[in-house]
Amino acid sequence: MSVSPKRSLIENILAASMTFLLLALIVVSPANADAPRCENNFPDLVSDINWKTVFPFRLGGHVIMNYGDMKDNNVTENPDDFNPSSIVCLCHDNALGYDRLGSYISFWEPARVIEVVRQPNCFPFLFGMDFGDALNMFGAFGTPGQGNSPNTVEKAFYNVHYYTFPVMAVMDLIVGAEWCTDWYQDIDLMYFSEVDPTWNNDELSIFTNPEAIAFGNPIAQSLCAVDCLTATAGFPLNALFWCAGCWGSMYPFTGNTGTVGSPVRTTSLLMARLLSRLARLPIPPAVEYDTSSSTAKCGGHVRPILKKSQYKFQTLFPIPQTEWSHSLGSSTFAWGEHRNIPATGEHQIYMMWRKRNCCLKLL
Repeated sequence: MSVSPKRSLIENILAASMTFLLLALIVVSPANADAPRCENNFPDLVSDINWKTVFPFRLGGHVIMNYGDMKDNNVTENPDDFNPSSIVCLCHDNALGYDRLGSYISFWEPARVIEVVRQPNCFPFLFGMDFGDALNMFGAFGTPGQGNSPNTVEKAFYNVHYYTFPVMAVMDLIVGAEWCTDWYQDIDLMYFSEVDPTWNNDELSIFTNPEAIAFGNPIAQSLCAVDCLTATAGFPLNALFWCAGCWGSMYPFTGNTGTVGSPVRTTSLLMARLLSRLARLPIPPAVEYDTSSSTAKCGGHVRPILKKSQYKFQTLFPIPQTEWSHSLGSSTFAWGEHRNIPATGEHQIYMMWRKRNCCLKLL
């Protein structure tokens, strides 16, 4: 039997290097480190979703179906809210080249999922996927509040992930209604703040949204108390677009905030900031649209100022909010303070419902 020759010096060096690399990976592996694990928090599509939020269902402005006395926006609070009185509508079919006849309907559509996490590159909604440091370009490890010493400024920081989640399309609940359904038909990750250089930098964010300077004063912020009251009682005021109701100030569009002490309130505020930002983005094009105004019957359209009154939210994690849903800016004492579990890492996952006023194609 022949004996294999001795390994060359280069082979010995490569073998030693690979051994050292494997030992290094074992030592710094997240499984052996003190960093918190990224757990799977994907919801149950039947029991964890508050399906009552889809109501009331309107036909030509008239409520024909409701369940649990769900609230609906109207022109009493916001002049730009719209519940059409006409039953017949027309929309142009680009594929056929002529108008199609339809009927005005309105309902609340489950459209997005937003998770607000402390651990960067941890995606609980994606079945606990953890990218480690692979995507950690600008993300930082979040904190719900820093100290009480005179030399420490209290603030909070979280990373935010934005998913398309057209549940009705995924579960085949609506078929053949292209003017009344979301333009995305699959579950997809659309935005994550870890790769956004402006999310953790207030000064850099000002360059992209300079109007933040105009609303960072006590007079403008004092008006948010009115928005807080109307949001808690029903829906927020679209005219006060710099306010997120009881949650705080919409500006700056970053993950930094002085709202501390309540992870539920802080994560809700950062969720609202992200929606405002995604309605404003010029490049890439905005991904949050106006879907409920009179001009949205044939599909959503770009509106640079977020229409706050067309949104409802429900908590998916840590404690699903299956009894009711809440509007943007409503007081967390009414729906959410008891839904925080510190042992979970204080991250929250929300489902976003969006009002649809649209033309349901008939002919």
